[in-house]
Amino acid sequence: MEPVAQISLTPGLPRAKLTVFYVQPLVTRYRVEVIDTLSRLFKVKVFANSSGIESRGFSREAPSCDEFVETGITHVFTCRIKLQARVFGEIVRVRPAAVLIFADMSYLSLWLALLAGRALGVPVVIHGQGLYRHAKPRLARTVCYRAAVALSTRYVCYSEASRLSLERIGCPRAKLIVADNSLCVTRTVKPEEKTGNEQGVLFLGRLRDGSSVECLIEAVEQLHRHGHEIVLHLVGDGEHRGRLQRTYANSPYLIWHGAIFDDEEIAAISRRCRIGCYPGDAGLSVVHMFGLSLPPLVHDQLELHMGPEPEYVEHGANGFLYHRESGAGTLAATLEQIWVLPPESIREVSARAFSKYQQLNSPSLGQRLAAIVDSAIQQ
Repeated sequence: MEPVAQISLTPGLPRAKLTVFYVQPLVTRYRVEVIDTLSRLFKVKVFANSSGIESRGFSREAPSCDEFVETGITHVFTCRIKLQARVFGEIVRVRPAAVLIFADMSYLSLWLALLAGRALGVPVVIHGQGLYRHAKPRLARTVCYRAAVALSTRYVCYSEASRLSLERIGCPRAKLIVADNSLCVTRTVKPEEKTGNEQGVLFLGRLRDGSSVECLIEAVEQLHRHGHEIVLHLVGDGEHRGRLQRTYANSPYLIWHGAIFDDEEIAAISRRCRIGCYPGDAGLSVVHMFGLSLPPLVHDQLELHMGPEPEYVEHGANGFLYHRESGAGTLAATLEQIWVLPPESIREVSARAFSKYQQLNSPSLGQRLAAIVDSAIQQ
């Protein structure tokens, strides 16, 4: 398999005249860098749905692209099958140089894009998590993924675990390529800015089902009862925020910051924190913590996380793991073990966390995806 690092942009190609479609269900902040990078090389047409994005805990982004197409997402046949409007029709009408599309197999528009690409000779690159969450996928799921990979030009895997999951079901290795899922933080915090003796823990993410924030709150309360000075900073919004704030209104060691999308503000809060913690099913917030020199504390069951990014966490090296099944008790015990470590030990782990962030962004995800799209066009 051709490593991502060895893919380079073909010199002399007039890419500014080539149109590339970038299809997402919505444009999140961590995808803006991808769009910006693609737009420096191609004419980029973004397809996404921004309806009600703020109510779902995301910020409304205005990416730099040649055209933004607002696409409605509807259910067809059953509630499990979705269709993103305009994608298929625009592929047929425009015949772009390539399509980069998210790999959600429940979207009929993905299958229509793959079929249109095959019929019209348009390279379709799909980008997704693979089957890392399904150790033993059912036959129908296996058939879907094998068919999607076969119809695509390339399947770009979020991580090595994603790639291995697709190889296990028989997807050809030559079609699979890894571009470690990452994000670029506009304001990082360097390891030398940390003391290793900060009193805070940072939760960064949406207060949603699966975040297990209450488990972290209970763990922090246990440490308080054991005489530790510890403060939990919660950055994020979501459907559970109001209830949680009312329930724990008398806990002065909980600081509710709400939704913050400015990296400078988040970095300022993080400087008061020793580690980051996402007690539930984590994703890219792990990478954001790395960029703040905060060793992430996450649970140890990779297949249950929202994304494969927690596989980047190495216990005691650049972050920490706790046993999910034992709940708040084990999380509290792990947190207490971290809290009694000497500051110099914490600083060493912080330095390795930041080093992992630098590794994941050298080159950035946008640069990696741009190189992969360029390679697909040249095939």
